[in-house]
Amino acid sequence: MNCFPMMIPLEGKRVVLVGGGNVALRKAEKLRLFGAKIAVCAPVVLPALAVLADEKHARYQKDLLFGAAFAVAATDDRALNAAVAEDCNRLGIPVNSVDAPAECSFYFPAVITEGDVTVAVSTGGASPALAAALKRYIASRLPENLNEICKRAETLRGTMPAEEYAAAVQKLLEDES
Repeated sequence: MNCFPMMIPLEGKRVVLVGGGNVALRKAEKLRLFGAKIAVCAPVVLPALAVLADEKHARYQKDLLFGAAFAVAATDDRALNAAVAEDCNRLGIPVNSVDAPAECSFYFPAVITEGDVTVAVSTGGASPALAAALKRYIASRLPENLNEICKRAETLRGTMPAEEYAAAVQKLLEDES
């Protein structure tokens, strides 16, 4: 599936995460990197996930979705994941169902973060393993001081015409690589 890549600020936004196991933990770790407030819904939650949770609920209920930026269905219960996806779709809330790409309104990309720089790779749910492999490939080729390059590019922004700025940033990247 061809998806539009969109970056959204998550700082302080509430995300409902249904599930308490390893898959839910991996999603929570990614979300926490970007400042999301995580509401975990599961009867049993891994201790590492419990630490990341801002809210804990013993079971999923549709009313927990209200006020959520989006939801993630990450349980080992196919029927529950499908119910979460259906509820979200009816309420117009973006949802990622980890075991059913067809039910997702968005996908988690493989992400590289270095300070203010974020690089995301997605296969539209077709092959998370390929996205992860591409992430490793790209990460191995990025300069180690990428965040410093970004900060220098930021100081140049607005100090010259757009074409000169683009050329200056390209030179910065080439000189530092």
